[in-house]
Amino acid sequence: MDKRMVVVFFPLLLASLWNAVSHAGEPPAGDRVSFRVEAGREVENDRMTVVVQAQAEARDVARLADALNRDMEWALEQARAVPAVTASTQAYRTYPVYENKRITRWRASQSLRLESTDVEALSALAGHLQERLQIQSMQFSVSPQRRAEVEDELIAEALRAFSRRAAMIASNLNAAGYRLLDVNIGGAGRPPVVPVRLESSARVTAAAVAPPAVEQGSSRISVQVSGSIRLTRGRAGALSDPGSR
Repeated sequence: MDKRMVVVFFPLLLASLWNAVSHAGEPPAGDRVSFRVEAGREVENDRMTVVVQAQAEARDVARLADALNRDMEWALEQARAVPAVTASTQAYRTYPVYENKRITRWRASQSLRLESTDVEALSALAGHLQERLQIQSMQFSVSPQRRAEVEDELIAEALRAFSRRAAMIASNLNAAGYRLLDVNIGGAGRPPVVPVRLESSARVTAAAVAPPAVEQGSSRISVQVSGSIRLTRGRAGALSDPGSR
């Protein structure tokens, strides 16, 4: 045998033997199984969000600002009188109105965001605010506290389902058991939006305004658990099903 061939052959042989010995105890790559399970439920919406808007129009910018600020201050006073409602002001916009390419007057608007888990109180407040403001949008959702409670319950439910699924897979593939490799937990769910028909910009009297008709509805909250398991073959090194402990 050529000496040069020997010099090349023996290192390759040693590397092959080392690779075979170091991986002798590992299960085949085909014994890895990845899958996903989901747990979910419909949860009644317990939080209401209403956005109302104050609007004004005038030829004089100072008078415009004064009129808009008075309406917004009035709305904030009404909101502060309802402890269950949280209020926060939003975008303030002023823009010109053109006629024949000339500015003839100015318009301005500002929004007020109202949130509460007391749907009845917020509905009544929204109706009252329509004396001087317009309802821009209305949305129902599950409150963060309630969502966290439900998600915790669903995570536990999904993890139990993941363990059952893993045991079923191992049993149907004639494996002695399985070993958990990795697991990931994720959630989903968006609050529905209730459309509201906006009234005209004209002011209306308090007697003409009734609380908006609302239906809280429900939101679906779901949790997904995905991960991978390694099936164990034979009795040696086989692990028992964690779900049975």
